[in-house]
Amino acid sequence: MNRCNLKMEAIRKRCTILVAALGLCFCLMSSTALADVTEDENGICLGLTLAGASLHSDATSDAFHVMDHGEALQLSVGYRFNPVFTLELAIGGSRHDTSDPSIDAGIASVQILGYYRFLPEKSFRPYLKGGIAGYSLVLDYGSADLRIDGGGLAFGGGVRAFLSPVFSIGVDLTHNMIKYDDARLSLGDLSFQSSIEEHGRLTTLGLTFGLSF
Repeated sequence: MNRCNLKMEAIRKRCTILVAALGLCFCLMSSTALADVTEDENGICLGLTLAGASLHSDATSDAFHVMDHGEALQLSVGYRFNPVFTLELAIGGSRHDTSDPSIDAGIASVQILGYYRFLPEKSFRPYLKGGIAGYSLVLDYGSADLRIDGGGLAFGGGVRAFLSPVFSIGVDLTHNMIKYDDARLSLGDLSFQSSIEEHGRLTTLGLTFGLSF
């Protein structure tokens, strides 16, 4: 399968995810006709996000490249300071195939995000978010590993519906702008490190599940 076909397959997968997300949005909006359910004004919140991921790098070539599409998982813990503002720590990652079947790729991130949530008295609540993050892109060659680290910005938004004061479900979109500045190649007991300057982007779209205490 050539690269063009792989890109078309990725586009079809993203469209499927988008249609599913829009369908969920419609269902959540319909739920606003029910009695509004809200969480406590402050407290701890936990989250789980299952998403499709799209990874892009400015340093790509026809000889070797990481596939754009992948699957992402993220866990988060946060604290609600008031009905509209939440500070959150999120740890997640996504897995991606490469043009070489013997090489696996994955990117992990740690994000510190601030959330501003609208409509505090409603059960259906849109939000915007933004913050800083650290990233680590790993290429696994089997006997050798290449790890590329960097920092960046994460921002996005979504909608969340509270089905009870404790449980919520929603749709989340996050875009990451990454600047890679360090590369480390490990060969058994040997390790080689070098400073680099490359840029990349990671976008995720998926379903999020939350618990509020």
